[in-house]
Amino acid sequence: MRKGIERYAKTTYQFRWGIVGIWIVFVIFCAFFAMQINDLLTGGGWADPEADSTKAYELMIEHIDGRDATSLTLVLTHDEHEAGSEEYTEMLQSVSNLLEDEETISSVNTWNDVSPELQEQFLGEDGRTSIGFIGMNIDEGFAQKVLPDIQERLVEYVEPFGYEAFILGAPAFWGETTKLSQEGLELAHLYALPIILLVLILVFRSLVSSVMPLVLAGFSIVSSLGSLYFLAEQIELSVFVLDSALMLGIGVGIDFALIFVKRFKEELEKEGENVIRALSNTFQHAGHSILFSSITIIGSMAAILFTDISAVRSIALGVMAVVFFLMLTTLTLLPALLSILGHRINALRVPFFKKKDRQVQHGVWYRLSHKIMRRPVIYLVSTVLFLLVIAFPALELEVSTPDSRMLPESTQIRQGLSHLQNEFGVGFASPIHVVIESEEESLVSVENLDYIAELEMMIESIEHVDEVSSFLSYFPDMDQETIHLLLSEQRDEFPDDVAQMMSRSLSQDEGIAVIDVITNDYSSSDTNRDIVEEIRDILSTSNQSLQMYVGGETAEGIDTSASLNSALIQVLVFTLILIFIILTITFKSILLPLKAMLMNVLSLGATYGILVAFFQWGWGSSILGFGDFGFIQSFIPILLLGLLFSLSTDYEVFLLSRIQEEYENGKTNEESVALGLEQTAPMISGAALIMIVVFASFAFAGVLPMQQLGLGMAVAIALDATIVRLLLVPATMKLLGDWNWWFPGKKRRSQTGYSERKGEVS
Repeated sequence: MRKGIERYAKTTYQFRWGIVGIWIVFVIFCAFFAMQINDLLTGGGWADPEADSTKAYELMIEHIDGRDATSLTLVLTHDEHEAGSEEYTEMLQSVSNLLEDEETISSVNTWNDVSPELQEQFLGEDGRTSIGFIGMNIDEGFAQKVLPDIQERLVEYVEPFGYEAFILGAPAFWGETTKLSQEGLELAHLYALPIILLVLILVFRSLVSSVMPLVLAGFSIVSSLGSLYFLAEQIELSVFVLDSALMLGIGVGIDFALIFVKRFKEELEKEGENVIRALSNTFQHAGHSILFSSITIIGSMAAILFTDISAVRSIALGVMAVVFFLMLTTLTLLPALLSILGHRINALRVPFFKKKDRQVQHGVWYRLSHKIMRRPVIYLVSTVLFLLVIAFPALELEVSTPDSRMLPESTQIRQGLSHLQNEFGVGFASPIHVVIESEEESLVSVENLDYIAELEMMIESIEHVDEVSSFLSYFPDMDQETIHLLLSEQRDEFPDDVAQMMSRSLSQDEGIAVIDVITNDYSSSDTNRDIVEEIRDILSTSNQSLQMYVGGETAEGIDTSASLNSALIQVLVFTLILIFIILTITFKSILLPLKAMLMNVLSLGATYGILVAFFQWGWGSSILGFGDFGFIQSFIPILLLGLLFSLSTDYEVFLLSRIQEEYENGKTNEESVALGLEQTAPMISGAALIMIVVFASFAFAGVLPMQQLGLGMAVAIALDATIVRLLLVPATMKLLGDWNWWFPGKKRRSQTGYSERKGEVS
């Protein structure tokens, strides 16, 4: 192995300029496509493809007119002018004309376009707010890109006249989310980069060294996004791929580069002018750790591919891609750059910083570890109890899919939804859909009409249901025989506005019907979820000759959460097994991997607990101004599991590798721990601080899912780099003693006579 590493180091040094040149060409190529990837990302992919709610959605968009994936709702309101007044009518018509002039909009139907008998359905309680329906001639993914600009032009048009106009619907919602996500990324960079530079300068104490991690992160991010462009052409990738790739690319990229460059500088001091030997030793230790850390992160994210939710899978793919390129750049590009620089890596040294004396090994971290190891039981019990107390709120963890409350109140979508909810009811913006399918008999037969009417009455009797409507709503006070005759024989003679409205509830072939259920609560609320479950119970005991499915945001959220929760155990087991295998291979130990797994579970529980306190209990809303949602986004727990376990193992590998190095050089177990901690703690602390800054910047600058993921990762890294690495690791390794390194068939090494008294600290 060592000879192979030495040959690789010599080859890297020999072809250093060629390696750098190849990477520059490759990154320029990737940059061209990376700049275009946003056009291919979507806000969808949150549905379980096998769920009833997905089947309901598919039937609606395929068979029901006006219910396709890009159907939208127009809201127009004024503080004084009422619908029907000359001013309001003219403005509504002008808005319709403006929207119809848009190349991507195919139709607009408003209060002006229907008969007086139907106008009431388009009018809010205040008489000054009306709705309309917008159809688009493009797919949902492209609609998300163009709608924010259309909304902006609409606002600019109506504002001078005192009107407010909003375009609402899933494409508009995700279009706004994409826009906010991009703005959040820009703010995150603005907040994070100055602090990152400061930390790097404090760690490296020279400007040239400090730039290396940023170069590495930049090359890796551009390469991964450019590569993901080609994947996005083949499969659906979520807009959150950008956030997750940038978040992990900056954090882990700087982490890897910091570890590698720091070790190279140490080896360069030892080897003098022999850059190849310094590079070889760096590969032997830091390179080995980075390789296994990369495999761990990629493997942990691969476990998330078990889920059925394509948006979550795409986020995992984004993380896997960026870490893969980080591994490649750290083990090829970075060594080539260091080979070119040599001792110039210390150039442009920052004044006022004294050069650290490498002979001084008994520093603050050394003394701290010995202090902990003198009372290991006290530190172990107290830290475990502390983590368990923090983890306690996690017992109340509840997940849900995004609804309008994930957007800031200042956004157009959130304001439009507020108007819609105030005037038409909270549940109007996100109705529950009951989709009825008959493969043989027409749904307008007398028997089926009787059943649909009875089903409507049962649903209407459910508590918190405000309104139930279907195509039967257009035939008030008529018996089923009359309705059957009208629909069977005279449907083609209905007025255009009536026919158009009815087509939103009954397919042309009369094989699919939709019942809309309006509740008095938000789509992700407990109330709505209980209503969906009650409707499903009713359907399970009803007419068996018809196929019936419950859809809408609430049902989709329930099914998505159930799918992710069921996959959580699979991901946990897979990740734990993977970590055990990797750490066992790395350290030839059984107990160290088991210890690492238990520590990861403790850290994960504590992180979940803090998220619950901040986002479910509302501490974050009052203290830090986070959005008021009341739930954890459904994909956050499973992503946190994969990311936390992989990054925690990352630090575990860096620390234990140095401890093992000292142990194999003949030091006692306690002395190895103290020296390993002394040599790696500043580096791990610096890397952790950078990661915390990066993740925390997303917590304050992104949309709610990224706030939750950013805060969760910042908390997890903070706990791991302090309580776990500085307190739990020394305490547990002291208690385990030489058993730390036990492995079946492995000979126990004899001490070299190193006096433990040399390591004692007064």
